[in-house]
Amino acid sequence: MPNPLKLKALLIDLNGTLHIGHDSTPNAVTAIDRLRAARIPFIFCSNSTKESSASLLKKLRDMGFRAEQEDLMTSLGACRQLVEDRGLKRPLLLMSPSAKEEFASLPSSSDEKGYDSVILGLHEESLSYQGLNKAFRVLKGEPISPSSAATLPDHTTISTPALIAPHAAMYMQSPASSDLPAGLSLGIGPFVRALEEATSMKAEIVGKPTKGFFQLALKRLEADREGIRPDEVAVIGDDVNNDLGEGARELGLKRILVRTGKYRPDAEKSDHPPDKVCDTFSAFVDDLLK
Repeated sequence: MPNPLKLKALLIDLNGTLHIGHDSTPNAVTAIDRLRAARIPFIFCSNSTKESSASLLKKLRDMGFRAEQEDLMTSLGACRQLVEDRGLKRPLLLMSPSAKEEFASLPSSSDEKGYDSVILGLHEESLSYQGLNKAFRVLKGEPISPSSAATLPDHTTISTPALIAPHAAMYMQSPASSDLPAGLSLGIGPFVRALEEATSMKAEIVGKPTKGFFQLALKRLEADREGIRPDEVAVIGDDVNNDLGEGARELGLKRILVRTGKYRPDAEKSDHPPDKVCDTFSAFVDDLLK
């Protein structure tokens, strides 16, 4: 059946869809090459918060994917853009050293200078009690070092720091490790929720599935090919909520769920079922290009 959804462009999730850990999903590398040969524009859309864009591109290339900077949009990149647009200068970055590279253009921050925002990423050491408590204190305007305690201004004059999160996914699919078999693992969502509850603040979510993130992706697609309507674009992922969720529905994007990664059968029974379900990303491309 030739392209029944009448698609002209794609927004493609990475972890769980094209790869799991350092292993590509079945025939995914070939499927991406086939899309390029068919001249179907696409953007890799990642909510990964473990690594910078440069590290993520290297990882994809090491798996055999042809991937360039202009092919990639990440939630960490969206966080950096938000920080720059707001004029924030001193974010407290609770994330891995690799992920912090995404913010290398910002001035270095320190406890002595104070922080004007908190940004979370997935990094075990950073999301320890000590790290989360430091973030809590920053958000509440409490001292975080002896020097900051000595110079802390009156609470009535402090501007409230922003709580920013790349996404709020509760869990993800993890490959096998030395201490755990492959399976679902906690995402950053529970830690975002904990800080929201403790501070009575609402985090600004900037990655998938927000409308703003997908609008930026559509704008980039339009620069490549004019006249593409949102209903001619599909977002493909393994998570019916965090890949194919609210923003995708608001914009009228087609929503394709793959049965890899964090997919579990109950996802097909959600309140907002996808437009199409495929066993793998490669199987979707097979159908698209028939």
